[in-house]
Amino acid sequence: MGKVLLIIFIIAFVFAYFYFGYYQDYKRNPKDFLRTIIGMPVGLVSKMFGFSSFNQKIKDWTNGRK
Repeated sequence: MGKVLLIIFIIAFVFAYFYFGYYQDYKRNPKDFLRTIIGMPVGLVSKMFGFSSFNQKIKDWTNGRK
């Protein structure tokens, strides 16, 4: 039971972190906000595993460049 409560607490903490930390950015432009939330972790993981060209494509997609 303790492990379940810990997992629920962690999920709630992460949700609150994103909600309160990025709420103003979301209000300004929801489309760019979602691109950033998706692009940051994908770019980080791809760069970590050596996929630099994919990382650059993700950066361009996030920033709206073609």
